[in-house]
Amino acid sequence: MSTALTLVATITAIAQHQAAVQTHLRTLVAASREEAACIQYDLHQEQDAPHVFIMIEQWRDAAALAEHKQTAHYQAFTNTCGPLLQGVELKLMTKIA
Repeated sequence: MSTALTLVATITAIAQHQAAVQTHLRTLVAASREEAACIQYDLHQEQDAPHVFIMIEQWRDAAALAEHKQTAHYQAFTNTCGPLLQGVELKLMTKIA
């Protein structure tokens, strides 16, 4: 069985900061896709709530995800956008079929 991990992150921007958060998320996506252990890193936006973003990530394993959280691009997003966010919900999953 694969050890790949899937993470679904719901990132809710404060409405008036939606455009700035989206810009920073796009930068994060581009850099994260360059990581060797990144299998998938896709950004989505809710149609009825454009300030809500869904990130679907897949990583080789738990260690890869932990390494991702230590990268300069991840830390830059966290430090820059933290005050612009209403909240973040993370769901960690293992693919079973």
